Amino acid sequence: MFDLSKLEKTPTPQELQAQADSREALAYLASTDWYSLRSIEEHTPVPEAILAARAAARSKVIP
Repeated sequence: MFDLSKLEKTPTPQELQAQADSREALAYLASTDWYSLRSIEEHTPVPEAILAARAAARSKVIP
């Protein structure tokens, strides 16, 4: 007899890629957080390229 409650879903290649993309995006966001802190503490604007890249990274993060 099989206990179906013990079955685990195998992620698809797309899900695995999305997870990898999410991890990479989170790493990028962590590495560029200092721009935000500098902006708050020193009133130095964050470069537009960084703002755009961070927005793109946030869109890849899986909640």
